[in-house]
Amino acid sequence: MSEGQTNPYESPHEASEKHDGSTEAVTCTLTESEQRRNMILFACCTGLQYLAAPVLYVGVTQASLCDHLGADDKLSNLPATFYFAMTAVPALIAWLFPYVSFLKRNLVACYSIVAAMLAIMSASLIIPLPNNVRIGFVIVQGAVAGMAMPAAIAFLWEVIGRGTDQSRRGFALSLAFGVGPMLAVVGSLGSQLLLSGELGGVTLEGLKYPLNFAVLFAAGVPAMALAAFLSSRFVVPLPKVDAVREPFSKVSGLCAGIGIGALALTFYYLEVAILGHGLLVVAGALFVHHFRDILSQRVLLLATIVTVLLYSGNTIPSNMNLYTSEVLGDLPEKYAGYQNTLRFAFKVVAGFLLGWILTKSNPKAGILLTGCIFIAAQVWAIFATGTAYLIAFGIYGAGELVGVYAPNYILSASRPSQLRRNMAFVTMLMAPAAPTGYLFGAISDYIRENNITAFGAASSPAFGFQASFAVCAAMMICGVVIAAFLLPYRPGLEQNASS
Repeated sequence: MSEGQTNPYESPHEASEKHDGSTEAVTCTLTESEQRRNMILFACCTGLQYLAAPVLYVGVTQASLCDHLGADDKLSNLPATFYFAMTAVPALIAWLFPYVSFLKRNLVACYSIVAAMLAIMSASLIIPLPNNVRIGFVIVQGAVAGMAMPAAIAFLWEVIGRGTDQSRRGFALSLAFGVGPMLAVVGSLGSQLLLSGELGGVTLEGLKYPLNFAVLFAAGVPAMALAAFLSSRFVVPLPKVDAVREPFSKVSGLCAGIGIGALALTFYYLEVAILGHGLLVVAGALFVHHFRDILSQRVLLLATIVTVLLYSGNTIPSNMNLYTSEVLGDLPEKYAGYQNTLRFAFKVVAGFLLGWILTKSNPKAGILLTGCIFIAAQVWAIFATGTAYLIAFGIYGAGELVGVYAPNYILSASRPSQLRRNMAFVTMLMAPAAPTGYLFGAISDYIRENNITAFGAASSPAFGFQASFAVCAAMMICGVVIAAFLLPYRPGLEQNASS
C-alpha cells in the first residue's frame, strides 16, 4: 500500500483523521456549524430508520403477512432468514465503493433502493397476484433490506466519524439512540392501528386485508425517501488521497460464500432442502477460510462461536408472532404492532440499565446478561398464557441488545491494527445464524403435520412452536455456557499478553 492511501481495514474515525500516512490524530477540519449539521442529519436519518422499523426490522410483520398469504411456518420464516443472510453483502459494498468521495451517493443509493422495494412490495399487495408470487415479494423485500440497511448504517457511521470531532459525537448519539427507539414505538403503534383496525379505543374503518399491509409498507416509502434526501446534505471532508479498491482476490472467497448461501436459501424456498443443506456447508467453509486469520485466535474464535449461537435468537420472532394464534386465539397480525411496541419500549429501558452496568463491570458481563435475557424471553414464551404472552416480546427486545454487547466483546478482544477488519467480520455474523430461522419453522411445521403433542400442550401446532422456542433457548444456553467458562473477563488484557 503506497503512502497516503486509506487502509480499508482501518476504523472510519482513524481514517478520517490522518493526513498522507501520518498516524497522528487531528481534529475534524469542518467548521462548528458544519459539524452540527452532520450530527443533526445523522440523528434524523437514524430516527427515520426507527420510524420505519415495523417493515425494516424484518420478522414480525412479514411473518404475519406470509401467514395471511397461506405460507407454512418454514416459508413465513424465510423473509427474516434472507434478511440476516444478506447482512454479509455490505462488506462487499464497502469493498466495491471504498472511496470517501462516494459516501453521500452510497447513502442516497441505499435509502433509495429500500424506498423503491417498499413501494414495489406495497404495489404487489394491491395488484391482483397469486399468493405464492406475493410471498416471493415478501422474501425479496427481506433480502433487499438485509443488504441495503446495514450498508446504510455503516456508511452513516463513517460519515459521522469523518464529519465531526470525537468530543462532539455524544450529542448526535444521544439524540439518535435516545429519541430513535421512541420513534420505533410510535411506528409500531401506527402499524397496530393499521393491521388490527383498533388502538386504545380508536378504530380505523375501510382498511381491510390486503390494503392494510399495503398502506403499512407504503408508509415506509416517504421515510426512506426523506432519509435519502437528508443524506445528500452531509458535509464530508475529503482526504488528500482517496481510498483505493483492493484486488478482487481479497474478497473472492467471500463473494462465493455469499452467492452460494443465497442459492442455498433459494432452494429452501423451492422446498429442496437437501440441496440447501449441502450448499450451506460449502458457504460456511468459504466464510471460515476467508476469515481464517481472525478465527485462528483462540479468544476471537470462542467469541465468534458464542455470538453465532446467541444470534440464533434473532431469527425466532417470526415463530413467536405466528404462535399468537395459538395462545391468544386471533390472527398474528392483530397483535404485531403491540409486539413491536413492547419490543422497542423494553429495549429503551434495558439500554440505559445495561449501559450503566457495563461501566461498573467488564465486557464479559454484557454478553452474559443480554444472553440470559434473550433466553428468558423464550422461557416466558413457552410457559406464558393469555395476554401475558406478549411480555415475551418485551423481554426479547431487551435481549436483542446482545447485538451490541457481543460485538463490544470482540472489539475489546481486538488489537488496534485489526479493529476495522474485525468489526467488518462482526457485522457478518448474522449470516451463519440466518438458517436457524428456517430450522425453527421446519420444527413447528413437522410437529404440526405429524400431530405430535407432549407436556400438556393444548394442540400439536402449539407444541410445535413451544418446541422451536426450546431449541432456540438450548442453542443460546450453549453460547452462554461457553462464554461463562471459556471467555476471559477482560479479553484485551489476554490478547496483549499473548502478543
